[in-house]
Amino acid sequence: MELIERIQKEYIQAVKEKDEVKASVLNMIKSQIKYKEIELKGLGKALQEGDLIEIIRKEIKKREEAIEMYLQGGREDLANKEKKELEVLKQYLPKVPDIEEIEKEIDKIIEEVSAKDKKDFGKVMKVAMEKFKGIVDGDKIKEIVQKKLK
Repeated sequence: MELIERIQKEYIQAVKEKDEVKASVLNMIKSQIKYKEIELKGLGKALQEGDLIEIIRKEIKKREEAIEMYLQGGREDLANKEKKELEVLKQYLPKVPDIEEIEKEIDKIIEEVSAKDKKDFGKVMKVAMEKFKGIVDGDKIKEIVQKKLK
């Protein structure tokens, strides 16, 4: 997977350049990836790109919450550290597709699973959620699928 390779390469580069914030964040991400691989291996599954994105999103959420808490506590210094880490993490998120792209993909999925109406909602959602895992909000997918299956 190219995202794992990119993280590994950029981690090595950050260490060489003594970019402590980036090296620290990428090392933490690599660690989280290892934990996820072990967890999935126990379930007989392989790590997917969506799993990586999910890991990164969780870390982003942690940073955003920490920034808010530090600012409320008057700790600008710690909030700034978290902001720097947040910026590093955001570099590894994929571009969110626009509505038209999502709708086209969902149309393809509807065709693939031969969905006809509302009764096939579950089949379409299962495939769509797997495809867009970590990239598009589940509620957005649900809304589009409901609109398409009447």
